[in-house]
Amino acid sequence: MLRHLDLGRRPTAAILASALGLAGAFIAEAGDWPQFRGPERNGTSPETGLARAWPESGPPELWRVPLGPGFSGIAAVDGKLYTLFSTAPPTPPEPLADTRDGQENDPGGVEATPEDAPEAAGGREVVAAFDAATGRELWRTDLGEAFTNEYGDGPRSTPTVDGDLLYAVSARGKVVALKLADGSEVWSLDLPERFSARVPYWGFATSPALAGDLIVIEAGGPDDQGFAALNKATGETRWTWGDGGRGYGYNTPLVLPGEDGPEILLVTSDRLLALNGAGEERWSHPWTEADTLVMPLFAPPAMVMVSASNSGAKAVRVPRGEVAEPSELWTSRKMKNHFSASVAHDGTVFGFDNAILRTADLATGEAGWARRGFGKGSLITADGLLFVLSDRGRLAVAEASAEDFQETGSVQALEGKSWTAPTLADGVLYLRGLEEMVAYDLRKP
Repeated sequence: MLRHLDLGRRPTAAILASALGLAGAFIAEAGDWPQFRGPERNGTSPETGLARAWPESGPPELWRVPLGPGFSGIAAVDGKLYTLFSTAPPTPPEPLADTRDGQENDPGGVEATPEDAPEAAGGREVVAAFDAATGRELWRTDLGEAFTNEYGDGPRSTPTVDGDLLYAVSARGKVVALKLADGSEVWSLDLPERFSARVPYWGFATSPALAGDLIVIEAGGPDDQGFAALNKATGETRWTWGDGGRGYGYNTPLVLPGEDGPEILLVTSDRLLALNGAGEERWSHPWTEADTLVMPLFAPPAMVMVSASNSGAKAVRVPRGEVAEPSELWTSRKMKNHFSASVAHDGTVFGFDNAILRTADLATGEAGWARRGFGKGSLITADGLLFVLSDRGRLAVAEASAEDFQETGSVQALEGKSWTAPTLADGVLYLRGLEEMVAYDLRKP
């Protein structure tokens, strides 16, 4: 049942800010995609000047290179790409369950890796750097034994780039800080060893979140070691919070600018909450008993949406300015994000309701148009456009419109399981599947 606070039909950001009585937003620079979900961790790029329609053959393909299995996203900074993958031997493939009816779809089997994919003796997980212009590998750093799972082998976490360092988490819980120049190690630690954590069934999927001089990760340990803040220069533990294990999602912390420093948003089994930079709880709001995989979506100036595949979505007005306590804006059963988070543009939320691509009004949660055909896909937005990748590798572009979904181009970009969201940097879209990585030029001719 939909419950909402009536703030109008389709407010612009300015109207929404006025309605909430708050102000302020992130400021991003065009060109880079340095971390999971982009410059502001919201699946949105500030880039402009992109082609609004594609020829029948799709956008120009710049290069395509083989890659080992994994679901890590691609970080793009200063003409270089960074991602994680596995060099493990291929697992016999199993068919994906049908996602066209919008029902629950437990992940299927793993696609075999190509014969010319990078290999290492024994099967390893690695983080590697590539030249963005050519796809040529520049360096790789070993992260230990490869993670295997009947639903998909390889790493899950997306690397984070900050200054001249890169931070990464392997599926078995090795955390590293590496030099961007050559991949050499600055520091490393093991989550199971330091925080008494067990490797989750799906593997560690948290991506390092920057919060001032800290990186915050889901450590998964017991005895108030569920989340950990590390000194990003040394790897030293600054603080831990909450118990890990069943009920904690595989999502990544969301860091917002606060009046007194960074505000770190976490999703647990029953709450959306915020900690300050010292690990002290500032506020919390009830969530539902759900395995929440996606990180929350922040819509400036003060709205956070959290979602899960078995419960739906909830939008919360978070404390800002004179507003001291969080309050519920709306809930909806028609925006059940599974493993791909939603995006927001011009007063509208775009996202996957399990295997249905649909919209919702940002202010009220009222459901809009819905489209099938992408399975449990992923999407990002830039320049008023949606870039949608199906879970079987079809890439489409459309105007980010609340009125209807009208494709203006598509291409079969990847084959097989494609669960990793696109990366956009300097007008080029980068995609990866379990067999390869590909670059498309989206700039206007």
